[in-house]
Amino acid sequence: MKKKVLSVLLITAMAATLAAGCAGKEKDTEGGSDKGGTVKIQFMHQQVEQERQDVVQELIDGFESENEGITVESIPVNEDDYDSKIVALGGSGELPAIIEYSQDQAKTSVANQFTSLDAVQAVVDEVGEDAFYEGALEVTKTEDGSGYVGVPLCSWVQGIWVNTAMLQEKGFDVPENWDDVLEIAKAFNDPANKKYGIAMPTSESAFTEQVFSQFALSNGANVFDSDKNVTVNTPEMKEAVEYYKELASYSMPGSTEVADVKDAFVGKNAPMAMYSTYILGAVNEAGFAGDLALVLPNQKEQVAYGTITVLGIAEGMDEAQTDAAKKFVSYLLEKDNNITWLNMAPGGIQPVLKAVSGDPAFTDMDERKVYENLNDDIAVAVENLQLFGTVGGKNFTEMGDVTNTGAISKLINNVVVQNADVDKELETAQSAVEGLIK
Repeated sequence: MKKKVLSVLLITAMAATLAAGCAGKEKDTEGGSDKGGTVKIQFMHQQVEQERQDVVQELIDGFESENEGITVESIPVNEDDYDSKIVALGGSGELPAIIEYSQDQAKTSVANQFTSLDAVQAVVDEVGEDAFYEGALEVTKTEDGSGYVGVPLCSWVQGIWVNTAMLQEKGFDVPENWDDVLEIAKAFNDPANKKYGIAMPTSESAFTEQVFSQFALSNGANVFDSDKNVTVNTPEMKEAVEYYKELASYSMPGSTEVADVKDAFVGKNAPMAMYSTYILGAVNEAGFAGDLALVLPNQKEQVAYGTITVLGIAEGMDEAQTDAAKKFVSYLLEKDNNITWLNMAPGGIQPVLKAVSGDPAFTDMDERKVYENLNDDIAVAVENLQLFGTVGGKNFTEMGDVTNTGAISKLINNVVVQNADVDKELETAQSAVEGLIK
């Protein structure tokens, strides 16, 4: 799984540098115009592998050929250095014109006024909100719901991966709801022979919180309500925790993590697994990609988890730079160009634009064709993407603090693995989250 990159320390550091950054931002923002009238902007991203850098440069070359007078410099940065780079450049007012962000990184940059919300909104309006899957827009809204923290570019999603061939051997169809998933898990569970009904995480980790959130949200439970009241200790959340505990009894024992889940499913020791689209490559290598289906936890509604990669446009640039940045971001959202971006990682990253999902240039790529039976399933997942802390059209940044402290994953681990009392653990988690937002 792609690790969560926000932390309390990052938020604090970015806030500490904000005052210094705002004063000189317009003058010092990277790029500018030379005497010949050429507008120069920079694009910072995490595509550091050479073959991906080549694709990014190909897109830049195409853009420049269509936009005489604008030059774009590619700035690849390793993931491990990315947050510190944002802090340093944002604090000094030297952020590149365009930055590739995860949705969580983008939230922090908006909170610290590093992003031009007007420029982002202008691009979203130009592309058209209806062009995007609803889930991709919902989880990238600003805290007050009035705008977007960045322009959605691509995604990865997570749900219940199902080996349909294994299910058919026991006479099961693809599950449609909580009860179906539980019934299948019971039927396949044979721990004495290291066979399990489902592979899912139970450790104190962000992965466990991510997976559990799908079940909780599908039952109408969230960490906050629309007024930012903490709603961890509710009947709906308790029901989700108890269901997760029962379902996990048919998974591998102990505090299980990413590798445990992946290995069990790819090795056919379980017919179902909770994982992201990044499992597709391993499943293909194991030879059963054609037997794969993706379904979503569904009690009161279907819910997927995932991450939307967005493009932020820097605040404080002059009009020419801002216009150039908007043009480049819009260019990357044109269907053919967006497909070129997505094809850097077939199977892993997925569309956020409805028009891309069924386009032959996307579906017929050799490396992706093996997954063509999943296109509709993945589109449903992106459409139904929800997150803890996103509620009522608002997107609360405090959820990053909740994840960093592990309040939810501790709740799950204590109940599922340590067999702690559900009511007491819900009370503890409720108090812990309340303490974070005071």
